[in-house]
Amino acid sequence: MGRSEEPTRDELLGLVRQAYVAGDPVPGGLISRMQAAAAGAAEESGLGLDLELMLLVESSTGEALGVRSAAPTSARSAYTLRFAQSGVDVLVRIASDTDTTARLDGWVVPGSPMTVRAIRADDVRTPIVAVTLGDSGRFELTSLPAGLIRLRFEPADGTSAFLTPTFEI
Repeated sequence: MGRSEEPTRDELLGLVRQAYVAGDPVPGGLISRMQAAAAGAAEESGLGLDLELMLLVESSTGEALGVRSAAPTSARSAYTLRFAQSGVDVLVRIASDTDTTARLDGWVVPGSPMTVRAIRADDVRTPIVAVTLGDSGRFELTSLPAGLIRLRFEPADGTSAFLTPTFEI
């Protein structure tokens, strides 16, 4: 900063991030303990893992991504998310195309014919885009607009649809 003009929003958020990292770091093992507690609570409630479950598998930069990231767009250009429910496992990789759009590559295991819809978190009735996938389980969604979205997986055999938690593009 060191200039006479006011600091930018990113600079201010960077200072807040530094203060939290220095003063209140995430305890080791907290994430795995919270995941275990959530799984236990879901089992006790009788809902099992039918509740939406999202696991951040890996980030290419090793730091938090999305709205809390101090990294420029180019540094947070790709990350991977994993969703699981009722024996269906979904892995998605989100990569920035530009500052305002992203590409999403996904894999559903076990693969089966279904429709995948990307929907805005605030408007679940209107899909941004929809694709149909075959037995391979592989799909891609391109030019997704920046913002909060969810994915809806609708199996062709009429079994229950799977809706992911909200995540940021």
